[in-house]
Amino acid sequence: MTALPPLPSARKCPFDPPPEYRRLRVEQPISRVVTPRGDPAWLVTRHEDIRAVLTDRRFSSNPLSRGYPSYVTGDVPPPPGFFMQMDAPDHTRLRALVTREFMARHIESLRPRMQAIVDQRVDALLQETRPADLIKAFALPTASAVICELLGVPFEDAGFVQSRTDGVLDRSRTAKESETSAIELMTYFDRLVTAKEQAPGDDILGRLISDKTRSEQVTHAELVGIAALLMLGGYDTMAQVIGLGTVTLLQHPEQLADFLRDPALADGLVEELVRYLTVNHAGLPRAATADVEVGGQLIREGEGLIVMLSSGNRDEQAFPNADAFDIRRDCRHQVGFGHGLHRCIGATFARAELAIVFRALFERIPTLRVAVPVEELAFRHEMVLYGLKQLPVTWSAASPSTGPQEAA
Repeated sequence: MTALPPLPSARKCPFDPPPEYRRLRVEQPISRVVTPRGDPAWLVTRHEDIRAVLTDRRFSSNPLSRGYPSYVTGDVPPPPGFFMQMDAPDHTRLRALVTREFMARHIESLRPRMQAIVDQRVDALLQETRPADLIKAFALPTASAVICELLGVPFEDAGFVQSRTDGVLDRSRTAKESETSAIELMTYFDRLVTAKEQAPGDDILGRLISDKTRSEQVTHAELVGIAALLMLGGYDTMAQVIGLGTVTLLQHPEQLADFLRDPALADGLVEELVRYLTVNHAGLPRAATADVEVGGQLIREGEGLIVMLSSGNRDEQAFPNADAFDIRRDCRHQVGFGHGLHRCIGATFARAELAIVFRALFERIPTLRVAVPVEELAFRHEMVLYGLKQLPVTWSAASPSTGPQEAA
Protein backbone atom coordinates (compact mmCIF):
# COMPACT_ATOMS: atom_id res chain seq x y z
CA MET A 1 0.00 0.00 0.00
CA THR A 2 1.38 3.43 -0.99
CA ALA A 3 2.27 5.64 1.98
CA LEU A 4 0.26 8.85 2.26
CA PRO A 5 2.15 12.15 1.96
CA PRO A 6 2.71 13.67 5.42
CA LEU A 7 1.66 17.01 6.81
CA PRO A 8 3.00 19.59 7.24
CA SER A 9 4.30 20.26 3.75
CA ALA A 10 7.54 22.24 3.58
CA ARG A 11 7.55 25.96 2.91
CA LYS A 12 10.01 27.42 0.41
CA CYS A 13 9.36 31.06 1.34
CA PRO A 14 8.56 31.83 5.00
CA PHE A 15 5.75 34.20 4.02
CA ASP A 16 4.04 31.86 1.56
CA PRO A 17 2.26 28.53 2.11
CA PRO A 18 3.99 25.40 0.79
CA PRO A 19 4.09 25.54 -3.05
CA GLU A 20 2.66 22.02 -3.13
CA TYR A 21 -0.75 23.50 -2.32
CA ARG A 22 -0.78 25.44 -5.59
CA ARG A 23 -0.31 22.20 -7.55
CA LEU A 24 -2.94 20.38 -5.51
CA ARG A 25 -5.55 23.12 -6.04
CA VAL A 26 -5.25 22.53 -9.78
CA GLU A 27 -4.56 18.80 -10.06
CA GLN A 28 -6.03 17.19 -6.93
CA PRO A 29 -7.84 19.75 -4.75
CA ILE A 30 -8.99 17.07 -2.30
CA SER A 31 -6.22 14.55 -1.66
CA ARG A 32 -5.18 11.99 0.94
CA VAL A 33 -2.56 12.89 3.58
CA VAL A 34 -1.47 11.78 7.04
CA THR A 35 -1.22 14.16 10.02
CA PRO A 36 1.90 14.45 12.21
CA ARG A 37 0.22 12.11 14.72
CA GLY A 38 -0.39 9.54 11.99
CA ASP A 39 -4.10 10.07 11.33
CA PRO A 40 -5.19 9.67 7.67
CA ALA A 41 -7.30 12.53 6.33
CA TRP A 42 -8.53 14.30 3.23
CA LEU A 43 -6.69 17.57 2.58
CA VAL A 44 -9.02 20.31 1.26
CA THR A 45 -7.07 23.03 -0.57
CA ARG A 46 -9.48 25.07 -2.75
CA HIS A 47 -11.22 28.17 -1.40
CA GLU A 48 -14.61 27.10 -2.76
CA ASP A 49 -14.40 23.64 -1.20
CA ILE A 50 -13.14 25.00 2.13
CA ARG A 51 -16.16 27.29 2.44
CA ALA A 52 -18.46 24.41 1.49
CA VAL A 53 -17.05 22.15 4.23
CA LEU A 54 -17.13 24.86 6.89
CA THR A 55 -20.82 25.58 6.31
CA ASP A 56 -21.95 21.94 6.17
CA ARG A 57 -23.25 20.54 9.47
CA ARG A 58 -22.38 17.02 8.33
CA PHE A 59 -18.75 17.79 9.11
CA SER A 60 -18.09 17.63 12.85
CA SER A 61 -15.71 19.81 14.87
CA ASN A 62 -15.78 17.40 17.81
CA PRO A 63 -12.45 15.59 18.34
CA LEU A 64 -14.37 12.62 19.73
CA SER A 65 -16.09 12.06 16.35
CA ARG A 66 -15.03 8.94 14.48
CA GLY A 67 -12.23 9.67 12.05
CA TYR A 68 -11.40 13.12 13.47
CA PRO A 69 -7.76 13.82 12.51
CA SER A 70 -5.50 15.31 15.19
CA TYR A 71 -2.61 17.57 14.26
CA VAL A 72 -0.95 17.44 17.68
CA THR A 73 0.25 14.66 19.96
CA GLY A 74 -1.72 13.33 22.88
CA ASP A 75 -5.34 12.42 23.39
CA VAL A 76 -6.58 15.14 25.73
CA PRO A 77 -10.33 15.53 25.12
CA PRO A 78 -11.68 19.05 24.61
CA PRO A 79 -12.67 20.61 27.94
CA PRO A 80 -16.32 21.50 28.60
CA GLY A 81 -17.08 24.96 27.24
CA PHE A 82 -14.45 24.80 24.47
CA PHE A 83 -17.15 25.51 21.89
CA MET A 84 -14.68 25.80 19.00
CA GLN A 85 -14.49 21.99 19.18
CA MET A 86 -18.21 21.36 19.57
CA ASP A 87 -21.20 20.86 17.31
CA ALA A 88 -24.78 22.07 17.72
CA PRO A 89 -26.63 22.34 20.01
CA ASP A 90 -23.85 22.85 22.59
CA HIS A 91 -21.80 24.99 20.24
CA THR A 92 -24.80 27.22 19.52
CA ARG A 93 -25.72 27.58 23.19
CA LEU A 94 -22.24 28.40 24.48
CA ARG A 95 -21.23 30.70 21.65
CA ALA A 96 -24.45 32.70 22.11
CA LEU A 97 -23.51 33.40 25.74
CA VAL A 98 -20.54 35.57 24.75
CA THR A 99 -21.58 36.85 21.31
CA ARG A 100 -22.75 40.22 22.65
CA GLU A 101 -19.28 40.90 24.06
CA PHE A 102 -17.83 40.87 20.55
CA MET A 103 -20.48 42.89 18.70
CA ALA A 104 -19.24 45.94 16.79
CA ARG A 105 -20.89 48.51 19.07
CA HIS A 106 -19.28 47.05 22.16
CA ILE A 107 -15.89 46.76 20.47
CA GLU A 108 -16.06 50.46 19.53
CA SER A 109 -16.51 51.31 23.21
CA LEU A 110 -13.30 49.39 23.98
CA ARG A 111 -11.13 51.29 21.49
CA PRO A 112 -9.90 53.96 23.94
CA ARG A 113 -8.72 51.32 26.38
CA MET A 114 -7.10 49.30 23.59
CA GLN A 115 -5.31 52.46 22.43
CA ALA A 116 -4.05 53.18 25.94
CA ILE A 117 -2.69 49.64 26.33
CA VAL A 118 -0.95 49.74 22.94
CA ASP A 119 0.59 53.14 23.71
CA GLN A 120 1.92 51.78 27.01
CA ARG A 121 3.48 48.83 25.22
CA VAL A 122 5.11 51.11 22.62
CA ASP A 123 6.51 53.17 25.51
CA ALA A 124 7.94 49.98 26.99
CA LEU A 125 9.43 48.93 23.64
CA LEU A 126 11.17 52.29 23.28
CA GLN A 127 12.90 51.69 26.61
CA GLU A 128 14.42 48.43 25.37
CA THR A 129 18.07 48.14 24.42
CA ARG A 130 18.44 48.01 20.64
CA PRO A 131 18.14 45.68 18.88
CA ALA A 132 15.02 44.59 20.72
CA ASP A 133 12.97 41.44 20.20
CA LEU A 134 9.62 42.75 18.96
CA ILE A 135 7.89 39.44 19.77
CA LYS A 136 8.99 39.36 23.42
CA ALA A 137 8.96 43.12 24.04
CA PHE A 138 5.83 44.13 22.14
CA ALA A 139 3.75 41.55 20.23
CA LEU A 140 3.15 39.05 23.04
CA PRO A 141 2.72 41.54 25.91
CA THR A 142 0.43 43.77 23.81
CA ALA A 143 -1.84 40.93 22.71
CA SER A 144 -1.82 39.47 26.22
CA ALA A 145 -2.58 42.79 27.93
CA VAL A 146 -5.56 43.52 25.69
CA ILE A 147 -7.25 40.14 26.10
CA CYS A 148 -6.39 40.02 29.83
CA GLU A 149 -8.15 43.36 30.25
CA LEU A 150 -11.19 42.13 28.35
CA LEU A 151 -11.48 38.87 30.28
CA GLY A 152 -10.33 40.10 33.67
CA VAL A 153 -7.26 37.85 33.74
CA PRO A 154 -4.30 39.19 35.79
CA PHE A 155 -1.66 40.35 33.31
CA GLU A 156 1.11 38.95 35.50
CA ASP A 157 -0.27 35.45 34.77
CA ALA A 158 0.06 35.86 30.99
CA GLY A 159 3.54 34.29 30.91
CA PHE A 160 2.28 31.13 32.60
CA VAL A 161 -0.65 30.86 30.20
CA GLN A 162 1.66 31.40 27.22
CA SER A 163 4.15 28.73 28.26
CA ARG A 164 1.45 26.12 28.88
CA THR A 165 -0.31 26.98 25.62
CA ASP A 166 2.95 26.49 23.74
CA GLY A 167 3.29 23.12 25.45
CA VAL A 168 -0.07 22.03 24.04
CA LEU A 169 0.40 23.38 20.50
CA ASP A 170 4.06 22.49 19.90
CA ARG A 171 4.22 19.39 17.70
CA SER A 172 7.77 18.67 18.87
CA ARG A 173 6.57 17.97 22.44
CA THR A 174 5.81 14.43 23.60
CA ALA A 175 2.22 13.34 24.27
CA LYS A 176 2.93 13.36 28.00
CA GLU A 177 4.33 16.90 27.90
CA SER A 178 1.33 18.16 25.92
CA GLU A 179 -1.13 16.52 28.30
CA THR A 180 0.65 17.91 31.37
CA SER A 181 0.56 21.43 29.88
CA ALA A 182 -3.16 21.08 29.11
CA ILE A 183 -3.97 19.94 32.66
CA GLU A 184 -1.97 22.79 34.23
CA LEU A 185 -3.62 25.31 31.92
CA MET A 186 -7.15 24.18 32.74
CA THR A 187 -6.35 24.03 36.46
CA TYR A 188 -5.32 27.68 36.29
CA PHE A 189 -8.55 28.72 34.56
CA ASP A 190 -10.58 26.69 37.05
CA ARG A 191 -9.07 28.74 39.89
CA LEU A 192 -9.67 31.97 37.97
CA VAL A 193 -13.35 31.24 37.33
CA THR A 194 -13.88 30.11 40.92
CA ALA A 195 -12.53 33.44 42.16
CA LYS A 196 -14.78 35.36 39.75
CA GLU A 197 -17.84 33.41 40.84
CA GLN A 198 -17.18 34.70 44.34
CA ALA A 199 -16.43 38.28 43.27
CA PRO A 200 -17.47 39.05 39.65
CA GLY A 201 -15.75 42.04 38.04
CA ASP A 202 -16.63 44.30 35.12
CA ASP A 203 -15.22 42.02 32.43
CA ILE A 204 -16.53 39.30 30.09
CA LEU A 205 -16.43 36.52 32.67
CA GLY A 206 -17.74 38.72 35.46
CA ARG A 207 -20.67 39.96 33.39
CA LEU A 208 -21.52 36.44 32.28
CA ILE A 209 -21.54 35.22 35.88
CA SER A 210 -23.55 38.23 37.12
CA ASP A 211 -26.18 37.93 34.39
CA LYS A 212 -28.50 35.24 35.75
CA THR A 213 -30.20 34.83 32.37
CA ARG A 214 -26.89 33.73 30.90
CA SER A 215 -25.23 32.13 33.91
CA GLU A 216 -28.10 29.67 34.36
CA GLN A 217 -27.31 28.27 30.90
CA VAL A 218 -23.70 27.35 31.65
CA THR A 219 -21.96 25.13 34.18
CA HIS A 220 -18.82 26.00 36.14
CA ALA A 221 -16.78 23.57 34.02
CA GLU A 222 -18.11 25.16 30.83
CA LEU A 223 -17.18 28.62 32.11
CA VAL A 224 -13.64 27.37 32.65
CA GLY A 225 -13.49 26.16 29.05
CA ILE A 226 -14.91 29.41 27.69
CA ALA A 227 -12.33 31.42 29.64
CA ALA A 228 -9.49 29.31 28.28
CA LEU A 229 -10.78 29.43 24.71
CA LEU A 230 -11.19 33.21 24.65
CA MET A 231 -7.81 33.80 26.26
CA LEU A 232 -5.95 31.49 23.89
CA GLY A 233 -7.74 32.81 20.82
CA GLY A 234 -7.16 36.41 21.85
CA TYR A 235 -3.44 36.48 22.51
CA ASP A 236 -1.43 33.88 20.59
CA THR A 237 -3.05 34.39 17.19
CA MET A 238 -2.86 38.17 17.58
CA ALA A 239 0.78 38.11 18.65
CA GLN A 240 1.76 36.07 15.60
CA VAL A 241 -0.08 38.44 13.22
CA ILE A 242 1.62 41.42 14.88
CA GLY A 243 5.07 39.89 14.40
CA LEU A 244 4.62 38.62 10.86
CA GLY A 245 2.58 41.69 9.92
CA THR A 246 5.35 44.05 11.01
CA VAL A 247 7.83 42.37 8.69
CA THR A 248 5.29 42.24 5.85
CA LEU A 249 4.54 45.95 6.12
CA LEU A 250 8.24 46.81 6.25
CA GLN A 251 8.66 44.79 3.05
CA HIS A 252 5.92 46.91 1.44
CA PRO A 253 6.81 50.46 2.52
CA GLU A 254 4.61 52.19 -0.07
CA GLN A 255 1.50 50.41 1.16
CA LEU A 256 2.46 51.07 4.78
CA ALA A 257 2.84 54.76 3.99
CA ASP A 258 -0.57 54.78 2.29
CA PHE A 259 -2.15 53.20 5.39
CA LEU A 260 -0.55 55.79 7.68
CA ARG A 261 -1.81 58.63 5.47
CA ASP A 262 -5.33 57.26 5.04
CA PRO A 263 -7.14 55.78 8.07
CA ALA A 264 -9.85 54.51 5.72
CA LEU A 265 -7.40 51.82 4.57
CA ALA A 266 -7.25 50.22 8.03
CA ASP A 267 -9.91 47.58 7.42
CA GLY A 268 -8.39 46.59 4.09
CA LEU A 269 -4.91 46.37 5.59
CA VAL A 270 -5.98 44.09 8.43
CA GLU A 271 -8.13 41.89 6.18
CA GLU A 272 -5.29 41.49 3.71
CA LEU A 273 -2.76 40.71 6.44
CA VAL A 274 -5.04 37.99 7.81
CA ARG A 275 -5.48 36.55 4.29
CA TYR A 276 -1.86 36.83 3.26
CA LEU A 277 -0.36 35.45 6.47
CA THR A 278 -3.03 32.93 7.63
CA VAL A 279 -1.20 32.10 10.87
CA ASN A 280 -3.31 28.95 11.33
CA HIS A 281 -1.11 26.99 8.92
CA ALA A 282 -2.13 23.59 10.31
CA GLY A 283 -5.67 23.86 8.95
CA LEU A 284 -8.96 23.03 10.63
CA PRO A 285 -9.73 19.36 11.34
CA ARG A 286 -13.20 17.95 10.67
CA ALA A 287 -14.85 14.52 10.58
CA ALA A 288 -17.63 13.45 8.23
CA THR A 289 -20.77 12.22 10.02
CA ALA A 290 -22.39 11.15 6.73
CA ASP A 291 -21.32 10.41 3.17
CA VAL A 292 -20.78 13.84 1.54
CA GLU A 293 -19.47 14.83 -1.88
CA VAL A 294 -17.16 17.85 -1.89
CA GLY A 295 -15.61 19.21 -5.08
CA GLY A 296 -16.44 15.98 -6.90
CA GLN A 297 -14.81 13.78 -4.23
CA LEU A 298 -16.89 11.45 -2.06
CA ILE A 299 -16.00 11.77 1.63
CA ARG A 300 -17.38 8.80 3.55
CA GLU A 301 -18.87 8.84 7.02
CA GLY A 302 -16.12 8.42 9.62
CA GLU A 303 -13.37 9.91 7.44
CA GLY A 304 -11.39 12.95 8.56
CA LEU A 305 -10.53 16.16 6.74
CA ILE A 306 -7.95 18.91 7.16
CA VAL A 307 -9.34 22.18 5.78
CA MET A 308 -6.20 24.08 4.79
CA LEU A 309 -7.06 27.75 5.29
CA SER A 310 -3.66 29.01 4.13
CA SER A 311 -4.16 27.30 0.77
CA GLY A 312 -7.66 28.67 0.36
CA ASN A 313 -6.42 32.19 1.02
CA ARG A 314 -3.90 31.88 -1.82
CA ASP A 315 -6.37 30.35 -4.29
CA GLU A 316 -6.03 32.26 -7.55
CA GLN A 317 -9.65 31.53 -8.45
CA ALA A 318 -10.78 33.47 -5.38
CA PHE A 319 -8.00 36.07 -5.19
CA PRO A 320 -6.36 37.10 -8.48
CA ASN A 321 -2.59 37.53 -8.09
CA ALA A 322 -3.07 35.81 -4.73
CA ASP A 323 0.61 35.69 -3.75
CA ALA A 324 0.89 39.49 -3.89
CA PHE A 325 0.22 41.62 -0.80
CA ASP A 326 -2.29 44.35 -1.64
CA ILE A 327 -4.16 46.31 1.05
CA ARG A 328 -6.58 47.66 -1.57
CA ARG A 329 -7.73 44.17 -2.51
CA ASP A 330 -11.33 43.26 -1.69
CA CYS A 331 -10.74 40.09 0.30
CA ARG A 332 -13.65 40.10 2.69
CA HIS A 333 -14.30 36.50 1.61
CA GLN A 334 -10.91 35.35 2.93
CA VAL A 335 -10.98 32.46 5.40
CA GLY A 336 -8.26 33.50 7.83
CA PHE A 337 -10.98 34.06 10.44
CA GLY A 338 -12.60 30.76 9.49
CA HIS A 339 -16.00 30.63 7.84
CA GLY A 340 -19.55 29.59 8.53
CA LEU A 341 -20.67 28.06 11.81
CA HIS A 342 -17.31 28.40 13.55
CA ARG A 343 -16.14 31.71 12.13
CA CYS A 344 -13.93 33.49 14.68
CA ILE A 345 -16.20 35.13 17.24
CA GLY A 346 -13.55 37.81 17.86
CA ALA A 347 -13.00 38.90 14.24
CA THR A 348 -14.31 42.44 14.84
CA PHE A 349 -12.23 42.67 18.01
CA ALA A 350 -9.12 41.50 16.11
CA ARG A 351 -9.61 44.03 13.32
CA ALA A 352 -9.86 46.89 15.81
CA GLU A 353 -6.83 45.79 17.83
CA LEU A 354 -4.57 45.18 14.84
CA ALA A 355 -5.44 48.52 13.22
CA ILE A 356 -4.58 50.32 16.47
CA VAL A 357 -1.36 48.31 16.91
CA PHE A 358 0.10 48.94 13.46
CA ARG A 359 -0.82 52.63 13.38
CA ALA A 360 0.66 53.28 16.82
CA LEU A 361 3.78 51.23 16.16
CA PHE A 362 4.71 52.88 12.88
CA GLU A 363 3.55 56.41 13.66
CA ARG A 364 5.53 56.49 16.90
CA ILE A 365 8.58 54.62 15.58
CA PRO A 366 8.73 55.64 11.91
CA THR A 367 12.34 54.44 11.52
CA LEU A 368 11.55 50.95 12.82
CA ARG A 369 13.34 48.26 10.84
CA VAL A 370 14.30 44.61 11.07
CA ALA A 371 17.80 44.37 12.53
CA VAL A 372 18.88 41.24 10.62
CA PRO A 373 18.34 39.95 7.08
CA VAL A 374 14.91 38.34 6.76
CA GLU A 375 16.60 35.07 5.75
CA GLU A 376 18.09 34.84 9.26
CA LEU A 377 14.74 35.05 11.07
CA ALA A 378 13.56 31.94 12.94
CA PHE A 379 9.97 30.85 12.25
CA ARG A 380 7.57 28.63 14.23
CA HIS A 381 7.28 25.77 11.75
CA GLU A 382 6.65 23.28 14.55
CA MET A 383 3.67 25.13 16.04
CA VAL A 384 0.00 24.88 15.10
CA LEU A 385 -0.02 28.67 14.79
CA TYR A 386 2.72 29.98 12.47
CA GLY A 387 4.80 32.97 13.41
CA LEU A 388 8.22 34.25 14.41
CA LYS A 389 10.22 32.93 17.35
CA GLN A 390 12.06 36.23 17.64
CA LEU A 391 12.04 39.45 15.64
CA PRO A 392 15.12 41.65 16.26
CA VAL A 393 14.28 45.26 15.42
CA THR A 394 15.98 48.59 15.79
CA TRP A 395 15.27 52.26 15.08
CA SER A 396 17.07 55.59 14.91
CA ALA A 397 17.65 57.31 18.23
CA ALA A 398 15.97 60.53 17.06
CA SER A 399 13.33 58.52 15.14
CA PRO A 400 12.53 61.33 12.64
CA SER A 401 9.12 61.21 10.97
CA THR A 402 10.50 60.39 7.53
CA GLY A 403 8.24 57.39 6.92
CA PRO A 404 8.75 53.66 7.37
CA GLN A 405 12.01 52.04 6.41
CA GLU A 406 12.19 48.92 4.27
CA ALA A 407 13.16 45.67 5.98
CA ALA A 408 16.83 44.77 5.94
